[in-house]
Amino acid sequence: MHVRVVHFAEILQTKVAPQLNAMPVTMTKFISILAVCATLSFAHAETALTVDTTARLIRSAEKSVDDPKAWALDLLDVLQLHGLPQSRENVCAAIAVIDQESSFNADPQVAGLGKLSDIALRTKFSKIPIGGNMALRWLENNPTPQASFMLRIRNAKTERDLDLAYRALIDYAGQTTSLDRIVQLGLLNTIIEDKNEIDTAGSMQVSVKFALDMARSRRWLPMTLNDVYGVRDQLYTRHGGMYYGVKQLLDYDSGYNQKIFRFADYNAGRYAARNAALQSVIANLAGEKLATDGDLLSYAKDGTARKSVTSSEKAIRRARDRHKLPLTDATIRKDLLLEKQAGFVSTPTFTLLRQRYSAVKQQSAPFAQLPDINLNSPKLKRNFTTGRFAEAVNRRYQACVK
Repeated sequence: MHVRVVHFAEILQTKVAPQLNAMPVTMTKFISILAVCATLSFAHAETALTVDTTARLIRSAEKSVDDPKAWALDLLDVLQLHGLPQSRENVCAAIAVIDQESSFNADPQVAGLGKLSDIALRTKFSKIPIGGNMALRWLENNPTPQASFMLRIRNAKTERDLDLAYRALIDYAGQTTSLDRIVQLGLLNTIIEDKNEIDTAGSMQVSVKFALDMARSRRWLPMTLNDVYGVRDQLYTRHGGMYYGVKQLLDYDSGYNQKIFRFADYNAGRYAARNAALQSVIANLAGEKLATDGDLLSYAKDGTARKSVTSSEKAIRRARDRHKLPLTDATIRKDLLLEKQAGFVSTPTFTLLRQRYSAVKQQSAPFAQLPDINLNSPKLKRNFTTGRFAEAVNRRYQACVK
C-alpha cells in the first residue's frame, strides 16, 4: 500500500484528535491511538472508488451533469496517471472544484462574455491616445469587416472562443508581416502568451501557466507555438482539464490539516494559505498591519521574483530588529525565494519567526489561514475573494465526503 503523507494530518485532525480529547493519555492509550491512526490512514487513503461510485458522487454534486460515468472514468484515470490514490477524499476534492468552477462543463459558457470582452477591450484601448482608436478600427475591419476579429470577440460564448480569436489574430498578423515563420518556431512565445488574457481554462479553470510549465518539464526541445496551442486545446477537453487541474490541486505535500487551505492554494497559488499565516505572524511580531495575501515577495507575470523589497520583507526586518533574531537581510531574501516550495518551512526565517511568536504569545503559531485576496474579473457578477472561493469549494467537498 502507498500512503501519501499529505493525507495524514487531515486524518489526524478529523479522526484521531477527538479520541485524544476524550481520554487521559497514558502510554498504553497513546500507543493504541497511534495504532488507530495507522489503521485509519491506510483505510481512508487507500480505498479506491469504483467508476459507479464516482459517477454517483458526481451526479449527487451536479444533477444536470452530462454523462457522469464518462467524467468518472476520466477522473479516476487522471488520478492513476499522477500516482494519486483514487480515494474518496481525492475524488471529492476534484469534484468540488469542478462543480464550483464549471458545473461539469469541459468548456463552460460565460453569460455575456462577448459583450464583457468588447467593453474591456475598448476600455483598454481608450487609454492609448490615437493608437488605441487605430487598433480598434483595424480589429473591426480585419481580416474582413464581415468576419472581423472584433465580431468574433463579440460573439464569443466561452473562453475557448476568445482564445481561438486571439490565435487567429496572431496567425493573421504573422502572415501579413512576414513573421509567420518566426511566430511558429516559438521565438515570440513569451510575448504572445503574456498578451493572451485567457490565463485559466477548462472545467477546473486550471492555470494555463501551470499547464504549460508542466508540459515544458516533460520536453527537452523548446515548445513551438503549435505546441503551446496543443496544451491549451487539451485544457478545453474533459480529460485534459482534469489532467492538469488535479495535478495542480492535489499533487504536492501541503502540510495542511484541512482541505480548505488546499482549495485556497488552488485559487491563489501553492502555499498561499501557509504564507498568509506567516504574514499574520510577521505582523504580530513587527507590531503593524500587513496584508495577508500569501505573497511575501512580488512577482512578474512569468513567475520570477522581483528585486524590489515588499512590505512583508520590510516587516520581517523590523520584526527581526525588534526581537533580536539572528537573521541578515541576505538570509531573509534567500529564504523568501523559497516561499513557493515545500522546503520553505525548514528555512531559518520561517522557523525563527514562528518560534518567536510561540514564545511571545504562549501558543502555537498558525500554520495556515485563508488568504485575503479580492478577485477581480469581468466574469464575476459580485465581489468575490479567495476565502469565499475556498469556503464554497469546501462546502461541496464536505457534502461529497459525507
